[in-house]
Amino acid sequence: MANKTELENGGNTATVTPDNFEPVEDSSAQDEQRRQMEEITLKFGKGCVGDEFEGKDGTKYREILVPNTDPEDKRPWQTFVVRSNHVHDNQFGKGMWCKLPADGHTTLRRSMRTGQDDAGKALWETTKTQVSNRELKEMVEHYKTRDKSSMKEKLEEKKEEVAKNEKKAPEKAADKAKSTKKTKEESL
Repeated sequence: MANKTELENGGNTATVTPDNFEPVEDSSAQDEQRRQMEEITLKFGKGCVGDEFEGKDGTKYREILVPNTDPEDKRPWQTFVVRSNHVHDNQFGKGMWCKLPADGHTTLRRSMRTGQDDAGKALWETTKTQVSNRELKEMVEHYKTRDKSSMKEKLEEKKEEVAKNEKKAPEKAADKAKSTKKTKEESL
C-alpha cells in the first residue's frame, strides 16, 4: 500500500493520507542542507600549487603542497590533491584558496627517497597520512602563527646597514671614476 493515494471523484481530487505517514524530504530540502554544510577555507601562496593534471577518471586535479611547520625539518613537503575547479585566485592575484568540508578528512602524501637500485635509479617510498580538514588548515596556514618579533628587530639592523652602504656608495663610485680615467690615460 502506498503512503499517499489520490482518489478521483467526478473531476475532484481528494488526497487520503494514512495516520503513520511521514513526509519524505524533497530534493530542494536536501540541496539546502548541502548548502548549509560548514566549510573551511584554506589560503596558500601560488608557489604551493602544482600543475593541473588529469586523473584516470578524466577529472582535472591540482596538487597542493603543505610546507613543513618545523623550520629544522628538511624532509620534502607533504601534498594533497583537490579538484582543479575548487582552487581559485584571491582578489589580489598573489594567493590561492580552496574550500573543503569542515568535518571531512584529507589524505596527505610525502614521497621520500629511500636509496638506489643496482642500475643507479632512485627508489622512492610514499607515506600516506589521513588528517582532519581542520588540522590541514592549521598546517597549510602555519605561516600566520610564526613569531615576527625577530623580523622586526632585524629590520632596524638592516636599515642601519643600508644607511652605511649608501654613504660608502658615492665614495666607491668616485674611486671607480678615478681609476677608469687613469686606465684610459695609460692606454693612450
